Amino acid sequence: MTEFAIDRRSLFKGTGALVISFGLPGGFAEAEIGSAVKPPLAPDQLDGWLAIKADGGVVAYFGKMDMGQGVDVAIAQIVAEELDVPLKRVSVVMGDTQWTVNQGGASGSTGVQKGGIALRNAAAEARRVLVEMASARLGVPADRLEVSDGVVAVSGDPARKLGYGELIGGRYFDLPMNWNGKLGNDLVAEGQAKPKPPAAY
Repeated sequence: MTEFAIDRRSLFKGTGALVISFGLPGGFAEAEIGSAVKPPLAPDQLDGWLAIKADGGVVAYFGKMDMGQGVDVAIAQIVAEELDVPLKRVSVVMGDTQWTVNQGGASGSTGVQKGGIALRNAAAEARRVLVEMASARLGVPADRLEVSDGVVAVSGDPARKLGYGELIGGRYFDLPMNWNGKLGNDLVAEGQAKPKPPAAY
């Protein structure tokens, strides 16, 4: 039996490279929005859950982690559906304590079931507010407006339209939500808007 003794220095010399990398999640999230400074993180604020970028893209702040179950994709789908934006325009920032509310870790099979509630409500509320903004700017009642692919247009007059990016892109909503006072899996936050019924998906 032959014994081999090798020290770390010799091992690294033999492999030819030592790669060290690190990331700055906060910088990513800030770059996603633009120059606006994100308000203090709070579960009772719409800005704690999502933001609209200047180009009309959406950033969802999800306080759980995806451990390979595809929860990040599901959350993006929920937000895209409620906001009427294409899925590819939604990015998800997950489990970053600087940017996301504490929704209780990964949670396995309940990650979407419980973690998706606040994001769904926040996206529905954001859509309501964006339609109201468009109503004021276009001089048309909100019930005469329709939304498709992140663009609010006058029904029957699609040339009169405003995209989400034009309405609020790069800024924050500064809008309260009702929060049940809990953190983790049981956290619920709601706005005035009710999410879509499944038949409207």
